[in-house]
Amino acid sequence: MWDKLKVEHKEKYKTLITNFASLSEAFSQKAETADQNDTNYVAPIVNSKFQETVFQKAFHAVGEDIANTSYDASVVVDDKHKYLVGIKSFGINSGDQKVAQFKKNSQEWNEILSEIKFYDSIGEDNTERYEFLAREISELRNQRIESSKAQIKGFNSNSVSVESVYHVLMPTSKGDKPQIYVGETSYLPIDLDNLKILGSTGKNNPTNFRFTDGQHTYKYTAADSQLHMTFNNRDIVVDTWDVTYIEDPFTIFEQLHLLTGSREEAEVLETVSWVITDKHGQVEESSGFNAFDGGSKLAKKDREQRIVRLLEKYRDSLKSEERAYVTQLLEDILLKKWTTKDEKVHMKQLRAELLHFAKESDVVDLAKDIEKLVYRPVSEVYIPLPDSKNFHDERPHFFGINAGTFEKGTKKLALPKENRTFDLKFLSSGDVIKAYINQESGKAIQSTEKQEILGEWILRGVFQLKEREILTGEKLEELQINGIRLTKFKNSQIGIEFIWIDTDNPPQDAIGWVSKK
Repeated sequence: MWDKLKVEHKEKYKTLITNFASLSEAFSQKAETADQNDTNYVAPIVNSKFQETVFQKAFHAVGEDIANTSYDASVVVDDKHKYLVGIKSFGINSGDQKVAQFKKNSQEWNEILSEIKFYDSIGEDNTERYEFLAREISELRNQRIESSKAQIKGFNSNSVSVESVYHVLMPTSKGDKPQIYVGETSYLPIDLDNLKILGSTGKNNPTNFRFTDGQHTYKYTAADSQLHMTFNNRDIVVDTWDVTYIEDPFTIFEQLHLLTGSREEAEVLETVSWVITDKHGQVEESSGFNAFDGGSKLAKKDREQRIVRLLEKYRDSLKSEERAYVTQLLEDILLKKWTTKDEKVHMKQLRAELLHFAKESDVVDLAKDIEKLVYRPVSEVYIPLPDSKNFHDERPHFFGINAGTFEKGTKKLALPKENRTFDLKFLSSGDVIKAYINQESGKAIQSTEKQEILGEWILRGVFQLKEREILTGEKLEELQINGIRLTKFKNSQIGIEFIWIDTDNPPQDAIGWVSKK
């Protein structure tokens, strides 16, 4: 990536980073015996948060707010090439670095970790147990990588090349000539076909072990459920910057107030964020991101006739007992009234049973026709707004002038669809689609077009779900994506990004149940 970035952007980045580092002596207490000829340099300071902000500013990058991965920004080189970037800073002489954490999943590994401790104590080989853990860890990490890649690729997935890289700044150690090394190495999914266990990290910690996939070497530490990676620091250097310390850095700080003044009004007008799950960690069933799993949308008045037509079409392909079986299930699924939660669960069981029968029958097109009849489209989704009536009452103009107003005394949106339509920009990829507020209480954000493309991208890409696999709180935990943030810009666009929200310490713009914590 580094050699493809514009020279002027790299120079701006270098200037901002080295200027900050030139103040390092202001944050270090020199020995009282130090004199003018003292060459015992302090180590250059690289502040990680400043680094991320400067990287975004210099390279016009987009911040990627995804916790427990190393993705911090995305950079567009051109229309066909994008990079997902993990930004890190550590000393040039530092060892392995944390690249992921699996707090929730580690609880599921307690039994095998206990086995490792026991069998290590009696001298038995733990290679197979390490292999099991390495595969579990690798699959989870790879899912997070693919989800993040899908977000930056956007809808035009087949025409966009997305690569992942680690970009690192590595300052020299205390006493060495002040320099900052720029490093870059590939950020790749772990190759599951080439896993090789390298063994435990030491006799006292048998549950900490190393493995490699031939591309990178990793270390898992059980106590904190962290995955570390070896960066081979000096082998990945792509540039070296000298740092010159300012003789009297305190003068700079004394004069900073002279530079303060009025700033242009911010481009961002407002942001809101919320957690996708409810307070019990569950994702809403049969609606929102699981809308595809709801009951058939076929009009009630047409259902009997559609059943008759399907049975007539396959009259010669099914035996009499098979036709009776299909008839009974179709009538139960489509003609009965399923009201309670338990009843709906039963309906879905019957539906799955019927589809399984159709697939096993090998009757051409039977499964496809039954699926169309009893299921919703496989990629049907909408983005649900939490507590939507109150959201719109408090922010009637968030999605456009009066877009969130209702007919008096009702939960029906007052304006026609065209006046509730806005540009929805997916901030990770830069894709923009036309979307609108819809349904009772304005609870749904839907695309006016590309419904299937939007659903396919969100379900299969962002959430890494198989067809008709339900989105759950557990899946969100695995991906470390549990929230959404909307950003309202001055140009009336609404930005959207999938994020991670710490429910114990929610952001200031949080709404919904998490905001009440």
